[in-house]
Amino acid sequence: MEHDDAPGSSEPEPSDRTTKGDLDAWRSALREVMPYLDLGWRLAFALVAPPVAGYWADARWGTTPWLLLVGAALGVAAAGLTLTRVSRDLASGQSSPRS
Repeated sequence: MEHDDAPGSSEPEPSDRTTKGDLDAWRSALREVMPYLDLGWRLAFALVAPPVAGYWADARWGTTPWLLLVGAALGVAAAGLTLTRVSRDLASGQSSPRS
């Protein structure tokens, strides 16, 4: 009497069964969502990096708070430019926004 649950059974577990169609659907969904996931990182970097650099430069050269303020202004401008570029790319139907 053989049991289907016996070790060495040639039948794969249900969790191991994937079809090519499932993987293709998953890849397609990731390609569609990726620009939106990338947008958060781009905006965060554009907003945070210039003020941090300004703070560092102020500490190094003793010009507090001027370079921090310049960095903050540059960060807001960079974030606005990034948001404009990404929204234009997404509206035009490009699957991946340019860097």
